[in-house]
Amino acid sequence: MTKPNLSEITDTYSLILCDIWGVVHNGNNIYPEAVNTLLAYLEAGGNICLITNAPRRSEAIKDYLFNMGVAPDICNTIVSSGDCSYAWLSSIVDRPLFHIGPEKDNSLFVGLDLKKVNEFECLECICTGFFNEYIESISDYQKILETLLERGIVIHCANPDLYVNKGSVRLPCAGLIAQSYSQMGGKVVYFGKPHHYIYDLALETANQSMRKTVSKDSILAIGDGLNTDIAGASNFGIDSFFIINGVHEAEFKKNNDTSEIDIESVRDYISKYYTKIAVPKFVMNSLNLL
Repeated sequence: MTKPNLSEITDTYSLILCDIWGVVHNGNNIYPEAVNTLLAYLEAGGNICLITNAPRRSEAIKDYLFNMGVAPDICNTIVSSGDCSYAWLSSIVDRPLFHIGPEKDNSLFVGLDLKKVNEFECLECICTGFFNEYIESISDYQKILETLLERGIVIHCANPDLYVNKGSVRLPCAGLIAQSYSQMGGKVVYFGKPHHYIYDLALETANQSMRKTVSKDSILAIGDGLNTDIAGASNFGIDSFFIINGVHEAEFKKNNDTSEIDIESVRDYISKYYTKIAVPKFVMNSLNLL
């Protein structure tokens, strides 16, 4: 595990699978250094596929990034958990669906003739997040999950993230509901990172965009989530680059008490507490290689 320089990345990897929230922006503002680093990588001949657990389709995410001020060149290729979810939703249009999640995620259903019902009438269920992540906790979902469990309903999780940092506010995600349901004995199907489906789709999409096939040893995954980005890269057999100042920022600062994280302490911490994850090849506080 090292702190890389840009030339090391460009010389070794022809494709970056880059997480968005926590790496490129914090939910409120973009990280200019990260954007400039990715632009420099593109200028050096590299290719980028943004890969995100957002429960929205890639076109909606592209518009969102443009509105935030992210350079368009970075956003040419995007694969989302929403894209994976949409493929499944397209296959169950004749089955009544219960949606756990906020109205802002309804764009996921555009173009599909779905019959939405409650937890008592559904045959299928998709979870995109909390109905209101600002005021709810996981305990608010106990009765809903008990009903689904009693009926033997499978929850399809469109965002495996447990939490996300929106600016300085920590918010729960769909993955927390799915985790709770699984702990109750319910069955969960996940569409995003760290599971294979989204990586297979990302690699297929990137190969089509580049009009060539990229080998796994020339792919680098960049992300701030150990249980999603780094675990997903580990599962998929590609190198990873861990960004500390994202969803795990408080966790690492609490255990290191320094603003500049010591690489050896990060390695030791991951090896001790995240034993099923291959240690990242690179680590930095933020994506800034310029």
